[in-house]
Amino acid sequence: MWPPSSSKPVAGRDSARGPSEPILVDAPSAAAALSISERAFHSLRKRPDFPKHATVVLGPRCVRFRLDALWAFTSSLVAIPQSEPRQLQQCRKARPENRLRAKTSSDN
Repeated sequence: MWPPSSSKPVAGRDSARGPSEPILVDAPSAAAALSISERAFHSLRKRPDFPKHATVVLGPRCVRFRLDALWAFTSSLVAIPQSEPRQLQQCRKARPENRLRAKTSSDN
């Protein structure tokens, strides 16, 4: 019978996590757990720093992912603020002028 019904804690298992929470999940569930799209999840998998131990291949068409490894990986990612694209910066600079033009043309 799986999981083992012994009262001993399983090594490496978080005691706060209940027995009903899965350890391994498929790609759609992994993406949902990380609050990202499945496409974004597969993009993460292609990164060279994606942990190899997070992927478990059970068969040729049965690939699962370790949630604890995924959470550790995503928490190690640093949010690097990126500048806005040039087109958006130009639009923001021009926006007050556009509002003034629209207001003056509607007054006439």
